[in-house]
Amino acid sequence: MTRPLTAILTNALLTPLLTAALLASCGAGPAAPGTPGGTTGGAPTTGTPASLNVRTETLAVTGALNVPGTLRVSGRAPADLTVTARDAQGAPVSTALGASGTDTLIRVTGAGAARGPITLTVQAGAARASVTLPLLRASAAPIAGGTYQAGGAVPWQGGVLLRAVANAGADARHALMVSAGAEVTALPFPVSGLDTITGHAVAPDGSVWVAVRGATAAGSELIRRAPDGTLTRVPAGTTETLSHLGVTPDGRAWAVVYGQARLLSAAPDGTRGELPLDSVPDALTVGADGALLLTRRGDSPAVLRVEPVSGATRTFTVGTPGVSVPAVPTPAPDGTLLFTETRAGGAWRLDPRSGAQTALTLPAGARAGALAAAPDSSVWISDPSAGTLLRVADGAAAQVPLGGAARALTVTPDGRVWFELNGQLITLD
Repeated sequence: MTRPLTAILTNALLTPLLTAALLASCGAGPAAPGTPGGTTGGAPTTGTPASLNVRTETLAVTGALNVPGTLRVSGRAPADLTVTARDAQGAPVSTALGASGTDTLIRVTGAGAARGPITLTVQAGAARASVTLPLLRASAAPIAGGTYQAGGAVPWQGGVLLRAVANAGADARHALMVSAGAEVTALPFPVSGLDTITGHAVAPDGSVWVAVRGATAAGSELIRRAPDGTLTRVPAGTTETLSHLGVTPDGRAWAVVYGQARLLSAAPDGTRGELPLDSVPDALTVGADGALLLTRRGDSPAVLRVEPVSGATRTFTVGTPGVSVPAVPTPAPDGTLLFTETRAGGAWRLDPRSGAQTALTLPAGARAGALAAAPDSSVWISDPSAGTLLRVADGAAAQVPLGGAARALTVTPDGRVWFELNGQLITLD
């Protein structure tokens, strides 16, 4: 049975706050995280004539998740502070102060706010800081009765198109799921038996491509569903699994072939092609300029940029040889490329113009799972080990406790954040 989201979040939120309160009563408190989250803009907010160090640790969410926001004021006791908070329409918002070692935690209840963001004024004598706390609203829609587990998602028609995990039941692995308003409905494909949809992507014309792992001698295939529903089937010529689909501006779909140093492609008219590579890729996505962006593990872990027509390749060595597993290559709005490092749990930004690589600042102990880039240049990262969602902006991270793993994380062009949690499709806006 799926636990209600409110029950999951109650445990996730109250435990650390109660612990902090008990420790504070004994004259001690938990150590501050290695990298606390940031205010709007990410960095600590300071004011004049004196300064206060105020950092956002938890984003406020109303609706289906109902998460209070928390801010940390470093080196100040609750008795020293005066805090006022107002929503975007000027209405007062409830706050509560509690000690955390030598710091103060400000808890902001967003449920009473008419509309975000929330503006807080924090004052201690002559020191004053103004902080803007984003207020997110969450909606939830059950998927297939609440038993669904998503393996991936892509934006489509103002919402998202979901693919189930490969070991899902027949109904789930034979179709995609479409967000349609407050409901999630199936988008069927001619897949049956033990065959499984293992990847999907959307073309610029709105057509949908899926990769299908065949369970018979006929092998795997790529299937294109045109906007009018017309189907084009392209046999892959192999029984190996196809995955990590991407579509270039010409409408051609590209797929990773498991264990092989090549990419398979299929044109809208059903013509099959392939592109030989010098090494076996793990993941693939398509950049804004139409280039193929790949990751590679092994003795020379790297991110690769490949021209789909000529095959010309530029290689960016990353991580530690024989150890690092770069994954989830994700183009960012500024032209950089984001990726995660599976074994180390980090997240990185690569500038393909200079080759410079910068680690994203995450809270101490966080491990990056899925990753998505937002239009406002923020980066959303799931941490399945902690059951949290992180928003990284301007060099700092703030979290949203979920009490479970956010799967199939994606951000649509309108800035909304989508993910599957405990069989429900969650939207943050």
